[in-house]
Amino acid sequence: MAIKRQNSIIGIIAEDDSDVDSIKVLMKRIAQTEALSVKKFVGRGCGKIRRKSKSWAEMLKSKGCSSLILIHDLDRNNLGKLKRQIEQSITPCPIEKYLICIPVEEMEAWWLSDPQAIQKALKLATLPKVSDHPERINSPKEFIGGLVKKCSENKKIYLNTKHNEMIAAALDIEKAMRCESFISFYDFVSRYITVADA
Repeated sequence: MAIKRQNSIIGIIAEDDSDVDSIKVLMKRIAQTEALSVKKFVGRGCGKIRRKSKSWAEMLKSKGCSSLILIHDLDRNNLGKLKRQIEQSITPCPIEKYLICIPVEEMEAWWLSDPQAIQKALKLATLPKVSDHPERINSPKEFIGGLVKKCSENKKIYLNTKHNEMIAAALDIEKAMRCESFISFYDFVSRYITVADA
């Protein structure tokens, strides 16, 4: 019996456009479908996300979003406290199926789970050396910047706004499972965004 996928509209609330673009690439890969579209709100920083998440979720629902992913970097905050603050700001969420995803410290830790993806996306001469515990690396964005310089002999500069989407396209999903925040994202996408009818 053939599997037919329905078109889904997913709302994304994130800090910047590169986060949205990366999440969209990863969702399509996990859901194994191009039949989804995204509506977004971008906070241009963390504080605005916490203040505006509820009203943005309401607007995303009015635009037809059936699920919502809110991405907020942990940075140096306490995980439990930050998650409670975001929950309080968005509850009750007007979109029933929603995920608050908090990468530790930043989404770039997901890229560090797969050095080969970084090498491939940026066409680096040598493979970056990275710890087996990417979520324990301080300032992942800056860490990747240092790796890229070193592995390209100072010939390339990492720009998250340009390269994150490319790394997301090359990322080994299994390796990214070393990041707890990625597991919650993967599980949510698998459960709610891969919509199939027999």
